[in-house]
Amino acid sequence: MNLRGSIHTSGPLLQGQGPVIVQKHVERFVTEAVTFLQREVELLTPQGVSGAQGGLLGSIQHEVQGRGTAMVRGVVGTASPYGEVVERGRRPGRGMPPKGVLVDWIALKFGIPVDMAQRIEFVVRRKIARKGTKGAHMFERALNGNISRLQGMAQRQGLRLEVDLNG
Repeated sequence: MNLRGSIHTSGPLLQGQGPVIVQKHVERFVTEAVTFLQREVELLTPQGVSGAQGGLLGSIQHEVQGRGTAMVRGVVGTASPYGEVVERGRRPGRGMPPKGVLVDWIALKFGIPVDMAQRIEFVVRRKIARKGTKGAHMFERALNGNISRLQGMAQRQGLRLEVDLNG
């Protein structure tokens, strides 16, 4: 999902120090926005076996790209291979999850020893393959629930944020 904002400058802003000032405010806004959105995503992210110490929650990061250029871009994302599955869920009929990745989660979720979790892992994997899972939609909810706050952040920098949500 992308949030796109456009800023159009014309007239006196294009002369003298105008572009430099506009660039500074755009970069401030993007930095503030991605820092804020990262925190909001983290609050909505389900905690797995590692809790807040690591796992998916610990992998959520933000980055500001293109500083000093006309195309400043803020990104909030995760490098975790589980990020997309947790965000969007898993449709039924997509095959079974990989062997071994659910053992710790099963042990924690059901409150059983790891050796017992290993024995029932196949059943859980098969159930996920047949029924799928629901997505947490933490990135989507963080963005959609805070558009007015983002517009307020842009306004504080003297910018107007026009929202275009693309899948």
